[in-house]
Amino acid sequence: MAGYGSVDSVHDASSVEGGPPRDAPAGAPGLGDAPGLGDVPALADGVPGAPQPPRRWGWRQTLMSFLALVAVAAVISYFIQLPYYALTPGKAPAVSGYITVPSAQRHSHKGSVLLVYVELTQMRALYYPFFWLDSNAAIYPSGEILGTETTAQYATEGEIDMSTAQQAASVVALQQLGYKVPLLKLGALVYGIDPGTPAAAALQVGEVISQVDGVKVPTWLSLTAKLQTLEPYATVHLTVFAYPAGKPRTLSLKMGVIRATPAAPGGYTCFPEGKGTRYTVYKYQASKGAKPRALACLGVYPQGSGGPTVDGTAFKVGPLPVKVNLASEGIVGPSAGLAFTLGLLQELDPADLTGGLKVAASGTMSIDGTVGDVGGIAQKTIAVRGAGAQVFLVPPLEYPVAKSHAGSHLKVYAVSTITQAVRILESLGGRIKRISA
Repeated sequence: MAGYGSVDSVHDASSVEGGPPRDAPAGAPGLGDAPGLGDVPALADGVPGAPQPPRRWGWRQTLMSFLALVAVAAVISYFIQLPYYALTPGKAPAVSGYITVPSAQRHSHKGSVLLVYVELTQMRALYYPFFWLDSNAAIYPSGEILGTETTAQYATEGEIDMSTAQQAASVVALQQLGYKVPLLKLGALVYGIDPGTPAAAALQVGEVISQVDGVKVPTWLSLTAKLQTLEPYATVHLTVFAYPAGKPRTLSLKMGVIRATPAAPGGYTCFPEGKGTRYTVYKYQASKGAKPRALACLGVYPQGSGGPTVDGTAFKVGPLPVKVNLASEGIVGPSAGLAFTLGLLQELDPADLTGGLKVAASGTMSIDGTVGDVGGIAQKTIAVRGAGAQVFLVPPLEYPVAKSHAGSHLKVYAVSTITQAVRILESLGGRIKRISA
């Protein structure tokens, strides 16, 4: 929604700029040049002291004044930000437009796979009435969208989500076709940082922790296991780099301690030394009969949707057996993962996975083939209907909402893995041809 430009000044004919009277002969001095006159009142008909006729305030002046006030109010309200976000239906374009593969390995089919996205707009006072009146829009408080993160952290997470979704889609699609894809675990990917924790002053969202005190931690699980051996407030040395291939750096920081905070999400919070002392230190019992002990913490959390074996782990992929390039065109977030995966299968497979149908998909994709939950499914379903799709694949948690907005011509199916998605499309007439080697 575009903002308003500057407002022009409005002057009426009663404004006199000190020029000569209308009937004065050429070359005659203006009143401002007459000696001794100073601030003499304006003259009427050239006769000194004659009264000015009253000026009427007509409908044109009223209209212009009203429009000027409206314009000024619009400009002011444009710059007033409200603590809300609006979620509205976006578009559902064919995902093939975002995929590039070698022409010799690309196949054209009658059917297509659609990627679907929504529009997230930070609310300004000017926008609020329009979104409030839009039955397809959902308005959320900023806290429900950002949580404890800054807008910069939220944007970085969206970029990470898209990057990992594209990576997972490439791996999973090629594996479904029968290719072997090399994978290397790089370390624990920092997806989020809780404010006020030890990590908040030392780490950044999007960094990968590859070593702790000189010991490699190739997965998030290995990072967690290593940190659990440390005592609260112990100094730890971390080797980190920016995902996916930044230059490594080493840093030192003091671990925090986990305290029980019933009012906080999850009921526990990581506090640095000297903070949160009004809360009780949480004691963890590793096994029956073991002595409960306090837990050290950093204050970071992983990206998740595929399960503990892959969640939070940064992977290096390649070399790929087929050169694949996936573009995002400004779209961020993880929910295009399933669509990218199916779209790649459709492009690389000589058989038609969609069976000639227009298939939309929304769901995260993990490198193990798991389909994860997404948001904005009501608005996405509206966009899918508008694009004329016949089938919509969604995660199980989103199925009831998608079904309620699908209407009579859109079939909705719940899928939790790529294998399940392929089987559903095969049941609808689609086919997949895997390589033998």
